[in-house]
Amino acid sequence: MGSTHFHPQLVPFQYEEIAVGKIKARSWVKDQLHLAADGLAGHMFEFYRYVKDSSWLGGTEEYSELNEAAPYWYNGIVPLAYILDDERLKAQANQFLDYVLSHQAADGWLGPETSKETRGIWARCLLLLGMVAHATAEPDRRDEIIQTMLRFTRLVHTMVHDNYQGYLSHEGDRFDPLKFGLARAHELSTTLQWLYENVDEADQPVVWETMDRMWTGAEIGGRDWTQCFVPGVFPTAACLKPQPNFYHGVNVAQEIPDEPRHEASSADPRGRRYGLSVPWNSVGVHHKRRVSRGVESQRGTELCMAVELMFSLSWLHSLFGDSDYADITEHAAFNALPGGLSPDWWTHQYITQSNQPWIQRLDGRPFYDVSPYGNILGLEPDYPCCLVNHHQGLPKFVCGAFVRNGSNGLLHRFLIPTEVTVDLDGNQVSVTVDTHYPFDHTIDYQLTATRPFELSIRVPAWATELSRATLSNGTVVHLVPDPNGLFHVAVPSGSSQLRVVLDAAVRVVERPLSPAVSLHWGALLYALDIDYTETSTAPTHWKKNRDPLPTEPRFRNLRDRTLVPAEGTEWQVAIDPSQITIRWADHDRAPTSALPNPIYERGAPPMTLWVAATRIAWPVSNGTAGPVPTVVAPESEPFLARFVPFASAPLHMAELPAVSLPTLPVPGADS
Repeated sequence: MGSTHFHPQLVPFQYEEIAVGKIKARSWVKDQLHLAADGLAGHMFEFYRYVKDSSWLGGTEEYSELNEAAPYWYNGIVPLAYILDDERLKAQANQFLDYVLSHQAADGWLGPETSKETRGIWARCLLLLGMVAHATAEPDRRDEIIQTMLRFTRLVHTMVHDNYQGYLSHEGDRFDPLKFGLARAHELSTTLQWLYENVDEADQPVVWETMDRMWTGAEIGGRDWTQCFVPGVFPTAACLKPQPNFYHGVNVAQEIPDEPRHEASSADPRGRRYGLSVPWNSVGVHHKRRVSRGVESQRGTELCMAVELMFSLSWLHSLFGDSDYADITEHAAFNALPGGLSPDWWTHQYITQSNQPWIQRLDGRPFYDVSPYGNILGLEPDYPCCLVNHHQGLPKFVCGAFVRNGSNGLLHRFLIPTEVTVDLDGNQVSVTVDTHYPFDHTIDYQLTATRPFELSIRVPAWATELSRATLSNGTVVHLVPDPNGLFHVAVPSGSSQLRVVLDAAVRVVERPLSPAVSLHWGALLYALDIDYTETSTAPTHWKKNRDPLPTEPRFRNLRDRTLVPAEGTEWQVAIDPSQITIRWADHDRAPTSALPNPIYERGAPPMTLWVAATRIAWPVSNGTAGPVPTVVAPESEPFLARFVPFASAPLHMAELPAVSLPTLPVPGADS
């Protein structure tokens, strides 16, 4: 493949990402990012052995042969640091980058490994994701980052041409015995595509061919994702039997865009059709729009899976423009992600369940390949990946809240409170968004521009036909979305305002292949709020779960927390979804007012649902709530049960059987 005739082009994205740090968080989202910075995310560099004493920084601490901990941390700390403009966190990110760049091997290798038997490509995917974000956030470092990435890519090009060293395992190799990296390493193309567009034409062939060889290696190694997302192969139910790690939930979340990534670097348009119809539909038939995987409510989802799913679907939305991807990204961001974290961001779960009546050491094994300690809120409830990876989710979500839509357009795709100032080909545009979304649905825009531009706003699929916009001149119009789910506004030069009100009804969603229903309002999943009592111990080691880890007194919130239902609290219930009443807390609902902080603290979200319910027989299995009962017989007089946003109820039941009950009076309710 000669460079003189090498002119292939990447498939253009529907929307263009904006540089890291240009979009700033406001309101409750900014509060959440500060909690992350003041919690685990912002202090791992100071105390956590797998980051502070990582082999990437000259130490010896790693939790696996993949050597992925510090790269995971770096990939998340960069966007968090630059969105908040936090000098302490930026210093952490730059100290790590400085060390890695100054220790790049003579042959171009990035990382602590010194022999081919220990050099696995996988963790470099995470490193390069962080480096690309760093290059866009800090332009003064862009050139050195590009040259470092290019030197590394040339080495990888040589490695994959030499019987796929560092990718396929050979006798004596010690970098990836379980083939996790092989299932994920072609994720490297995410950054190589960026590199391809940011190097000289003479350097492009080596980048292109390296990407291409990664997919070939995956096919040779039995990790071809096009052979996974097909009917009859993709798993449709949870199973306690051993499965190839190919179907590991985090692998699936990371590789949903695999074939579209491949086809983005191909003239063949098959990737667009494949990306829209096969991988996500395979997942969606049985798993999407749910915080946990499979069809069994007792099964859980890794916190890693939530943040990787958010990143993958944001990427797909940028490529294809299909708003369904953005809808599900928000669903994960507002439910699964905070549902796996304590409100103060100091403890996390490895596994979060849709139905979670207790957080404690479980007597049975409801999860495959997860310890009985996996749903504890702690420092290391299980494998440490979810700790070092959790903080990429919200910052990257903020970074993608706005995207460029053509040469003179801006799309507000994730409807959170943010602000952005951007140059649209010479048009200086600023947009400030005030809203309590998703805890309320009024969105106020303050807009300035040196000349007219088009603002597009994503209209979620759940928004009813009563949704409306009030323009600067006072005209009220219905929000009628285009085929991509967008509402377009012609914004004049100068200053203007816009108010959008999304109308939402409470939705009762039936689970496929299950007798359960779940309750949704807007982008929020609601769950039965279970009162609890709490005890805590010093943090324990992820393998042993008994021996305390050393901690510093200043990190007093580092505890392993056990929560059990308070005496007399009901969790074994069925509900009558025809009897749902909305109640709002007595607070200022204006978009510029402050929400409680932390917003996911129990009792903080402003809107609750009261639902007619009754106690039923609900067996315990594998140490937790069993599958949703198929036969429901009321065992008590009906009562009103309190449902709250899923992530604000550590103990919760989100998937419940439906039953018809006598009508209950609801005094003082808001309709």
